[in-house]
Amino acid sequence: MSERALPPRLAIPTVVLYAAGYPIGAASVAVMSPFLIILLRFAASALLLWGVVAVRRTPLPDRRSMGHAMVAGLMTQGVQFLGLYWALDHGVPSGLGSLLIALNPVVTAGLMALVLSHRESRRGVLALVLATAAVALACAPKIVQDHGVGPAIGVGVLAMLGLSAGGVYQGRYCANMDPWLVTALGLTASTPVAGVLAVTSPMTTSDLPRALALVSVMVVFSSIGAMTLYSACIRQAGARAASILFAVIPAAASVMGWAVLGEELSAMTIGGLALGAAACLLQARASRSAVSEEAAEPSPSR
Repeated sequence: MSERALPPRLAIPTVVLYAAGYPIGAASVAVMSPFLIILLRFAASALLLWGVVAVRRTPLPDRRSMGHAMVAGLMTQGVQFLGLYWALDHGVPSGLGSLLIALNPVVTAGLMALVLSHRESRRGVLALVLATAAVALACAPKIVQDHGVGPAIGVGVLAMLGLSAGGVYQGRYCANMDPWLVTALGLTASTPVAGVLAVTSPMTTSDLPRALALVSVMVVFSSIGAMTLYSACIRQAGARAASILFAVIPAAASVMGWAVLGEELSAMTIGGLALGAAACLLQARASRSAVSEEAAEPSPSR
């Protein structure tokens, strides 16, 4: 699909809700084992989203389209979150983990160039450069604090590739599907995988009421809110334009961590937030220019 500009009314809540998942996740893993958290999150979110689909009376597509949505969701949700949490649980520092996921714009652009022969405009390339700089600035303080890098780094890379490849796949095969339905199908496909990892790993809980409360918040903000909005962003503007939001998400998550958890907020993080916002604005202009040029091209004569 051809990319269009991503409207702020869709981009801003996507960034806010996706970023909120990081401090909420950090608080939840402190009281419950990570795979158990994800299993509860995926299962509860899937049930609620299917309820939304039923209430909205969204018609189901054909089996082939449903299969595409499940594959896309398995990558963007299952591979991303299960891979990232496994990597964090096996020695990958949180700062490095968030940096890997935040490289989504660059990897998405590379995959689109390789698979879809997508060509970047000058503004698009500059937006990617700014996005990379924004991620580096936002994550640098955490990386400095977290010195150890375990062998599970490869799984962290796999998590990032899952997010990027899933976004490209969804943009190509699920462009016309309802975002609520796409997210519900993706969670349905990801829940059994989370269940296998949960039952084959140690399951611990130090504060069950707090853990359940945090999982409930994660269901609303992360699985239903953030991922459904991200699906809507891909449907609206394409995987490439949607991925640029990750230039802002790490810095926004740091600001939320400072406000809610009392984490330190550095000048580099604030700089990363500014650069990320500039990258998103530049990407929006690049998308508008591409749409204008496409509209100005004469239609082929019959």
